[in-house]
Amino acid sequence: AVGSDGIRVMMESALTARDRVGVQDFVLLENHTSEVAFIENLRKRFKENLIYTYIGSVLVSVNPYKELEIYSKQHMERYRGVNFYEVSPHM
Repeated sequence: AVGSDGIRVMMESALTARDRVGVQDFVLLENHTSEVAFIENLRKRFKENLIYTYIGSVLVSVNPYKELEIYSKQHMERYRGVNFYEVSPHM
């Protein structure tokens, strides 16, 4: 049997970067009226190359000033036929 720590580690390792880094929708920020919290969330996500973040149905983008592997045909196929919040924010 796997102990509770083992289950937690297994579950956390299954999370995607979008689930581990900041909040993917600013509406869900604990302190959603704080400019400091807003900027810190952007900063955390930007450091992990997560340049897109939602505010409800609006998409916020931070220019990475570098090439990212998020525009390939394979990556874009992940977004076909899924609901809005099933995958990480993207154009």
